Amino acid sequence: MTLPILLPLKYVNYSKSRLNDVLGENKKSLVIALLEDIIYLLKKYPEIEIYLLTKKENIDLLPQKLQVNFLFEDENDLNGALERGISSLREKYESILILPLDLPFINEVDIESILSISKEKYGAISPSSRGGTSALLIPLNSCFKIQFGENSFNKHLSEFEKMGVPFKVYNSDTLFYDLDTPEDIMRVLVVRPDTKAHNLLKNVIPPKDNYSILIDK
Repeated sequence: MTLPILLPLKYVNYSKSRLNDVLGENKKSLVIALLEDIIYLLKKYPEIEIYLLTKKENIDLLPQKLQVNFLFEDENDLNGALERGISSLREKYESILILPLDLPFINEVDIESILSISKEKYGAISPSSRGGTSALLIPLNSCFKIQFGENSFNKHLSEFEKMGVPFKVYNSDTLFYDLDTPEDIMRVLVVRPDTKAHNLLKNVIPPKDNYSILIDK
C-alpha cells in the first residue's frame, strides 16, 4: 500500500519571519535545507509517495532535482491549501500523511511508526510544542476538517472524535519540536542532528557559549 505524504510550503521567501533578526537572508536557505532533509528521509521508503504542495512562484527558488510530485495551490491560508491538495489525491489513495517542513529532528523511527499505524488502518496525530500538530494521518474517505494553527492538536483530536475515525496518538520527542523561534535554533545547535539544516545553522550563528545570542533575541 502506497502512502502519500503531503509537504506544504506556502512561501520560500517569506517563511520563518520570527527568525529574521537571527538569520536575515539565510532564512530562505534554512527553508530549503529543511525541505531537502525531510525529502532525503522520506525517499528511504519505497511505499511513500511525496507531494510538495506549493505555489508556482516558488518553483524557481527550489533546487532542481527534488524528485517529488508537485501540487500547486493559490489559496490565501494554509488550511485552504491543504484541503485543495487533499482533494486532488482523494480518489487515488486510502489515507494521507501531512507533515510540516520545520521538523529538524524527525527520523526513521517516526516514519516507520506512522507507516505501521497506517497499515493498521488507523489515523494518527502527533503533538508538537505550543499546542500544535507535527504529523497528521487521516483517511481520505472522510471529510476531515484540517485545522492547523493555534491549538491545532486539540482541534484535530476533536475532529477525529467527531468523524468517528479510529486513531492513535503518536508521541515522539523528535516530532515534538519544530523550528520557528531563536530558542528552537538553539535546540538544534545543541542537539546537533546530522542534517543540512544543522550544518547551515552552525555556520551562520556565531559560536558563543550556550548560544546566548539567541536567548537575547
